[in-house]
Amino acid sequence: MSEEAAKIAKNLLKSDENYLENVISLWRIGNEKYGQCWDTEYHIFGVIESETDHLPLKHVRPNCSADFLIKADKELTETIQYYRTDVIKACRDIISSKNV
Repeated sequence: MSEEAAKIAKNLLKSDENYLENVISLWRIGNEKYGQCWDTEYHIFGVIESETDHLPLKHVRPNCSADFLIKADKELTETIQYYRTDVIKACRDIISSKNV
């Protein structure tokens, strides 16, 4: 589980591609590991998942209108920028805890 989390965290540090999918994966791993991700190194992923649960995942995007996708992408970009520092720290914590 921690190896998978470290791999996803490294992907998030490299690129914003599949951002929502990666955030949700880390949120789920945190919940599996701790029962709930809150107040752990996975906390920020729970926050982001909760705030973006209305945004379309990659597999849903083909079913969305162009106007909706423009608005969703703008909101996602703002979310990524807003939480960037917290996500970087959490990803580094997850990667370093894997090596312990």
